[in-house]
Amino acid sequence: MGSRQSRAAKADVDEINESNVRRNPVVQALEKKHREELEELHKSAEKRAEADENLRSRQEKQHQKNILALQSQLDQEADARRNAEELHKVEEQLRHSKSEREKAERELAKARRHENQLADLEPVPMPTQVEFEQTKRERQYIEGRLHFAIAGTAGSGKSSLINAFRGVSKGTASAAATGVVETTVSIGRYEDPHPDRSKFVWYDIPGAGTINVSHSGYFIKQGLYIFDAIIVLFDSRFVDTDISILENCKKFNIPAFIVRSKSDEHIKAIADEMREELDEDESEDEEDVRSKDREVRRTRIDADARDQYVTLTRQNVKENLRKVGLDEEQKVYLISRRTLLRIVRGKQAAPTKLIDEYDLIKDVMAAIKERRINTPAFKPNPTRSGSYLNPLSWGSGWNRR
Repeated sequence: MGSRQSRAAKADVDEINESNVRRNPVVQALEKKHREELEELHKSAEKRAEADENLRSRQEKQHQKNILALQSQLDQEADARRNAEELHKVEEQLRHSKSEREKAERELAKARRHENQLADLEPVPMPTQVEFEQTKRERQYIEGRLHFAIAGTAGSGKSSLINAFRGVSKGTASAAATGVVETTVSIGRYEDPHPDRSKFVWYDIPGAGTINVSHSGYFIKQGLYIFDAIIVLFDSRFVDTDISILENCKKFNIPAFIVRSKSDEHIKAIADEMREELDEDESEDEEDVRSKDREVRRTRIDADARDQYVTLTRQNVKENLRKVGLDEEQKVYLISRRTLLRIVRGKQAAPTKLIDEYDLIKDVMAAIKERRINTPAFKPNPTRSGSYLNPLSWGSGWNRR
């Protein structure tokens, strides 16, 4: 009994003490602060939870985007592979087609070469009088005019030379077609547009040594035997076809002129090579680079290149003529189309540009004098104005037969 009373009394005391504590301002302040801290912690936890949720949501969206982008990339790569496979098939088909075409072209070229080889084994018959007259009609040969043929291998510049002799620039309406490949596949006939040279007719003969025109019987097949004079034109090499034309010209008693074209281009190439060699030989010594000897050599390059070109060309042609028993002293004319064009147009040509252009015109006119027309003596006068190739300006006798 006493024990229960004691515990009850203690409980009452504790309740009183607790009540007193609650009423204590300090305690109340601490409790308030504690509650506020709990509320802040709760809010902070909610914010963190919300932020984590937003982050997870963004990550999920980004993940989905990445998946879509990866799928799109995979689709594009698949399309690219399919396109590449299709392109490979097309390229394979094109290669096969090209291979078949090239094979057919090789077979055709082989057949033509074989045909030409067989033709070379057979002697080319000399033209009869009937064939001679027929060829003259086919070439529109007109008595009383001068008919010049420019012949030689393909790509030697025959069309360009004809344009220069006629005073015509390439690309004009009346010009002969020119190009880096064989542009003449049939004989071209070009009358001189200048009224003072109306008696001149130029013929552009297809170049020999191609699939279209063989070496075999070139002279006879092209009807070169009807012309009043023939210019045998070559560019880089003096070849068997050129020799064959000269031999036939001798047989038919036709004046023939050996001409090397594009001389200005060849001389420039030699000069450029000389300059390059001189630059490579220079030492790092400034005095050596500026030495008088080197400067003299440099100023003489153009002249030295010209001399080398002229000497080597004439030696080469002379050796080839000697080997086949032709006149090794026959002159070879080295010309530039541009310089010849200026001369024909009556313009001044710089002495450094001239090689054999004047001599070629003079000698051609002198040679045809005995064959077709009694032309007057040719007296070159570079200072004379007007057309240089003007037979009427050389005196009387042009129309005498």
